[in-house]
Amino acid sequence: MKLDVLVAPLRADVVSGASVIGRSATDVVQRAVLGFPCDNTAAFREMLVTLSIKILEAQPAMAPLVAMASRILCSFQKEEELDAARTRVIESTIAFRRELEEAAGQIATQAGSLIPERATVLTLSSSSTVRRTLERYGENRSLRAICLESRPMAEGAQLARHLANAGLQVTYAIDAAAGTLIRDADLVLLGADSLGDGGVVNKVGSLTLVSVARGWGLPVYVLLDRSKLLPPTFPQRVKDDRPGDEVLKGAAGIDVWNRYFELVPTDAVTSIVTEDGVISPLDVEELRSRIPVPSELQAWANARSL
Repeated sequence: MKLDVLVAPLRADVVSGASVIGRSATDVVQRAVLGFPCDNTAAFREMLVTLSIKILEAQPAMAPLVAMASRILCSFQKEEELDAARTRVIESTIAFRRELEEAAGQIATQAGSLIPERATVLTLSSSSTVRRTLERYGENRSLRAICLESRPMAEGAQLARHLANAGLQVTYAIDAAAGTLIRDADLVLLGADSLGDGGVVNKVGSLTLVSVARGWGLPVYVLLDRSKLLPPTFPQRVKDDRPGDEVLKGAAGIDVWNRYFELVPTDAVTSIVTEDGVISPLDVEELRSRIPVPSELQAWANARSL
């Protein structure tokens, strides 16, 4: 069994958000744990470290992969029996996946106080947490959603269809219409792939949307569970070039810029909504400072930060 083959589908997923990618990564780990030959616990841990780094490299912008890798590496001791170590890792992935599912519902509950009756909510990309929140309150509160397409893969269309099926009035528009459509909105609701030293990482177009919202005095709420929080000094890699023909086909002689993610300054956001409640961008720093990181992942992070 080759680890690269197991990880390849994670890299190939160009439309799912961080929570969905995190759940997919638990499947990758489980397959490796059950199928990769190891003679002892030390070799097993070495395999897990190698696998974890490959997973992080596959989707470097997505913090849940860091949280999951930390969880599995901290789940057992080197002196344990190999079978016991395998069992502990499998159990940790199951628990991590369950916590992601539960967190989405808890965040929706916490966000309820921020969304008034008959509000128009403007969003970008296709956050599963945003979707869960708007599906919960949309029809009962007569909400309207404006979904920006999120170039180049236009995953915003998926969110628009889901919300329409859930009974919301939905408008779907190109990203460049943010400045015009902000005038019809009451608030901006975004998901996130990570929150770290550089700010909030989300799909390209988020920075423009947040800047426009601030100019019009609209609140911007970012929905994220604790797995999206990165420990201090951990890299947030958004310079991850993707194929140019996703943006412009037949571009001979043209340098096509195609990256999926960008940083939004944390202080540009009104509030962060986690499973624990609505907190200020300053309060989130205390939570980040308490995140444990295995030495192997910290070494990888340090090398990446150079």
